[in-house]
This record gives sequence, structure tokens and C-alpha cells, in this order.
Amino acid sequence: MVLVTFGVVVVTAIVTGTPELAPLAVVMGVPLLVGPVLAHWRARSAIASLVLHAHVEPGAVEVGNPSHIKLSVTNRATTGATAPSLGLPDVGDRWRANGTDPVPDIRVRWVAPSMSSLQVLGAPAPGRTESSLLPVPTDRRGLFTLRPQQCWVHDPFGLVGAPGPETPIAVAVVHPVPLPLVHLDVGPAASHIGSTSALDSGSGGGLGELEGLRPYVAGDRLSLLHWPAKIRYGAWFVRQFDGEAAATVSVVLDDRAGVHRRIDFERLVAAALWSVLETTRTQHAAHVMTLAGRSFSFAPGERGRADARVVLAGLQPVSLRAAVRTSAIPPDAVVLTTRTGAERLVQHPSRPGSLGDAGGHVTSVGGTARIVVV
Repeated sequence: MVLVTFGVVVVTAIVTGTPELAPLAVVMGVPLLVGPVLAHWRARSAIASLVLHAHVEPGAVEVGNPSHIKLSVTNRATTGATAPSLGLPDVGDRWRANGTDPVPDIRVRWVAPSMSSLQVLGAPAPGRTESSLLPVPTDRRGLFTLRPQQCWVHDPFGLVGAPGPETPIAVAVVHPVPLPLVHLDVGPAASHIGSTSALDSGSGGGLGELEGLRPYVAGDRLSLLHWPAKIRYGAWFVRQFDGEAAATVSVVLDDRAGVHRRIDFERLVAAALWSVLETTRTQHAAHVMTLAGRSFSFAPGERGRADARVVLAGLQPVSLRAAVRTSAIPPDAVVLTTRTGAERLVQHPSRPGSLGDAGGHVTSVGGTARIVVV
């Protein structure tokens, strides 16, 4: 706009022969002349002295809960003037989920964005850091990735912009809200989820060889409490046997593409997440298998639960274009599927004790495994 106005003033002065417009043309022309030089000089200074860090808070969040990126700008210079202010275009439509969303249309900019359209990231003094918050989309489940985004630096007049440093890559985990299975008639298959029944089968001898002591967690048998450790250390410990490591709950997820409606598949994933979270809160490990042949193991404790949130945040249906044979489903496993999935998951006529579908994909089922329609 300023360039167009400058051109109009110059043409008007020449055509009408009005010398009084010359000072106005000079006043407008000087910023246009020195603006690009100052903008590029400030951009080079910003690239040399500013360091950007991105941290998603919280790292994992349920669908619908707020989350944001804390984008920090640090001026690593020890002396000198305050760093030039950085501006960042809106990144709301730049997030990509699970590597499956269309790649955003990122074209080479021939004209810098205006200052009014940018979010100011701050201008920290030497040795200081300033932070800004950017929203994270949490309206759906997924592993959301924000690729490096171009920051911009403008001249002091705000007329000309030049590309500055880029933001670091950021990844946000949006996992489903766990869907409890307690209201479903899941039978004995799900009786192990969230319980310590596998550890209640006997005394110390029935659990295996004594390995040592570990801190008490909710759900442990009181008969395993080690009183001398309480007296000595002032905290509760329980005796740990080698048989505890073998206690694993298996959950099978029907992840066949083209079988479920999207909303039903999201319920499946939410139910699987609840199963894993409840299981790993005890001394059980969780083993999640899928009918497409994928397998994941989660150890008891917070680390296993964190891994489960990440895995199930990004889990998507798989198209079975060729015959896939998965491992046998363990006894007492919980097979999670939908109504439409159960209709296509029937006893295979030529293989007793196995399940199949119209596409010829077969999964062996044994023991007391139970199919649960979520």
C-alpha cells in the first residue's frame, strides 16, 4: 500500500508539475529504500543470536482438553541491544495427524506477511528468554506434528519483512478418553483387568521363588507386606516373587479397515486404553494385539501407561489387502470389536477354534477368550 501511494505521489508530481509534492515523495521513498536493507540485517541478527525451543504442555492430553505449545525465544548474546521481535503466522491449520493428513499447502512466499497478521513472539534482552503460547488442536485423537514454521522479522517502519529463524518441530499426543468396560457383560475374559487375581492364587510358594522387596502399591495383598522393612525404613514394602513377572493380561483389538464406522472404532481404541491403564495399575503387564497382526506390550507402572497413551493415540485401522495370519490369541484374552466387526468375525468353517472373515483372514482363538462388542 505504501509503495502504491509513493508511486501515485511521484506520478502526480510529474504529470501536474507540482514541486510541492517532492518532499512528500522523499519522506515516503526513504523508508522504502532502506526498509529492505534493515529488514534483512535484522533477520540475520535474529538467526545468529536467537534460539527457539518448543515444549508441548501437557505432553499427553485427552480429547477435548486444552493443550498448548510453549514456544520460548532465548537471546544467547551476552551484550548488545535487545533482539529484534519475531512474528509467526497462524499455525492452526499446519498440524498434521498420524502422518495421514494431507500435507499443508506451503508455498514459497514472494511477499512477507503483514505485521498485523503475525503473532509476536517477543524480543528478549541479551541472556534472557521470552515465551509465547500456541494452541494445539485437541478436537480429535491423534499424534499431531507441527513441522518447522518460518518466523519473520520486519524493519523498524513495519513496511518490509524478511525470513528469520524457524521454529523447532513439535509433537502433541491426544489420546482418547478411556471407556470403562465394567458396564458390559464381558464375562471371565475381562475379570483380570484391573485386578490382582493372578497374584492371589496362592502363598509365597505358589507365586514362585522370592526375588526381593519392592515398594507397596495399591492392590497388593496385605499378606505380602514385609513388616521388618516397615520398622527399618518407615515405608511399606512387599515381598516380590518371580511369578509376578509372568502375570500378563491380553487385549485383542479389531483394527480391520473398512469394517467399523469411525465413531465405533474410536470407542474400540478408548476401551483398549482403559483396559491397559487399569491393568498396569496393578502388577500385571498388558499385551495388546490386533487382528491386523500388530502387537504391543506395556509394563506395569506409569511408564507403561504413558507408552499406551502414545501408541493408542496414533493407532489407525489397517487395510488387509493380503491374507494375514496373526499369532494365536492367548487364553482369557479380551477381543474388542464393534457390532459390524462381530458380524464379519465368524467361526471359520475349515479351521475349528478359529475366527475368520469374508476376506479369508484367519485368527486362531483358544481357551476362554471372549469377544466383546463395544
